[in-house]
Amino acid sequence: MYKRLAEGHATKFIQDRPYLSVITDWLNSPRRKAALSAFHESVPSKKPGRVIERVSKNVRPAFGGVHLAQWDKVMKAVFAVRMASARETDVFAMTGDEEKAFSERSVILADLLCIARAGEVNSHINIAANISHHAISRLMERGASTPETLKADVLQILQKARSLRTMLSSGFEHNLTKLKDDMTYDMLMPHGDGALVLRTLGVNAAAKSFFPDPMPVFSIRTYLERSMLGQRDLERMAGFRVSRDATVSLEDTRHILAWLQGNAEETDPRRRLVISQEPGEGLPQ
Repeated sequence: MYKRLAEGHATKFIQDRPYLSVITDWLNSPRRKAALSAFHESVPSKKPGRVIERVSKNVRPAFGGVHLAQWDKVMKAVFAVRMASARETDVFAMTGDEEKAFSERSVILADLLCIARAGEVNSHINIAANISHHAISRLMERGASTPETLKADVLQILQKARSLRTMLSSGFEHNLTKLKDDMTYDMLMPHGDGALVLRTLGVNAAAKSFFPDPMPVFSIRTYLERSMLGQRDLERMAGFRVSRDATVSLEDTRHILAWLQGNAEETDPRRRLVISQEPGEGLPQ
């Protein structure tokens, strides 16, 4: 697809997503308390269908509705997922020069979880991953997505990035990785016949209350087609797998943490958001 056309599709896709403020406004509204109250009152019920109805009407417009995650004697939980848009300058910690260059909107994946376990009821909202306008454009331009599949493709990509970050932030055998919170790293995540450049980006002070996890956001910066990947790139991606099961085995956990350790490469903090390069420079294109 021509570059200008791909950029136009990316712009429209992002504009069609609600702005992040629809979620932050909900967080500070009575509807959030009403949603948690509705969930709390439904916990004794043996029929989860009612909780879906009660909670869903109170999470709108931030979320379209909630879905059942688990409903048994051990744990009762519902969740909601929403792709929203936000200017990267409103989320990430940037220098003055970066703020001038990276004010375009990106797509962010927001998760809501209401959970009751061991007599306690809690709600959590988290944002773990985003994808830049540039990356969405490259997906279209380089044939990894189409206007018809873009929504499903972006959601799948963000869910994979979220899974990697969740695995890392869980703290389980954290010493298996070399990642440190105050550093910036690049990872290559397989997608189709190519690879997505995933970069760890810190959150700015104003947004930290909405990003309670101290781990950086896993940010998709660009998409590289197969011909742009070298042997070292292919070696970094080898063995990638993300389980979709609710419970991840010890073996899978160790595997993905070891994969992260072998994949991640430190990025010059001064070039964290660079998205263009001449061939051979080793930076995202």
